[in-house]
Amino acid sequence: MSKGATLRQVLMLAKKDITVELRRAHEFMSILAFAVTSILVSSFAWQGAFSLSPVVISATLWIVVYFSSILALTTSFAREVDRGTIDGLRSLPCPAYSILLGKVLYGGAILLMVLISTVLTSVVFLNIDASVLPALLIVFAVGVVDLAMIGSVVSALVMYSEGKTLLLSFLFFPVSVPILIPGTQAAGKVLSGVGLIGVVPELRLLLAFLLAIVAVSILLFRHVFLE
Repeated sequence: MSKGATLRQVLMLAKKDITVELRRAHEFMSILAFAVTSILVSSFAWQGAFSLSPVVISATLWIVVYFSSILALTTSFAREVDRGTIDGLRSLPCPAYSILLGKVLYGGAILLMVLISTVLTSVVFLNIDASVLPALLIVFAVGVVDLAMIGSVVSALVMYSEGKTLLLSFLFFPVSVPILIPGTQAAGKVLSGVGLIGVVPELRLLLAFLLAIVAVSILLFRHVFLE
């Protein structure tokens, strides 16, 4: 199968999941409401202080993104099992990793929408300097892709479990630590006024972890998905 055909299949699978998600907008809106409410609660807790530590803001944003990813990715494969469409996915004439990448693209798109809403809300309620937004969004975008990749794989692992939501939370955290630590450090530096050049080491770690996860997932996902 050509790379162009594989890419089209990945895009079609992602489009299908995004369309289903938008038709059931209450799930996406609940994730969005959680993210925005978390920022509002944090702002009220700090009594609208005009000067907050960049590390505190960075940690707050990553906590919101992390838990939003759990809410978004839990149903990635579980929805297919609940609806009885998982066998249809397995019968598609495409490599297993195409299905995985389609789920990653779908999860990444949902998380990016939540991320943009969270960051824009933070500009208003956490007094983030708007000039750092481009660099901040780049840092979080790399982290979001990492989380979407890991979350999709873990979701496939637990899709037949009865307590899949709780189990995903337990499995998701240990493998997310290599993302959360450099991500929090990088976002803190950016919020301190350091440009992207100053967070290159952290971005390298995030990208290296992404490449490692992609390699392992493509090799192992077929066995997880087909058995």
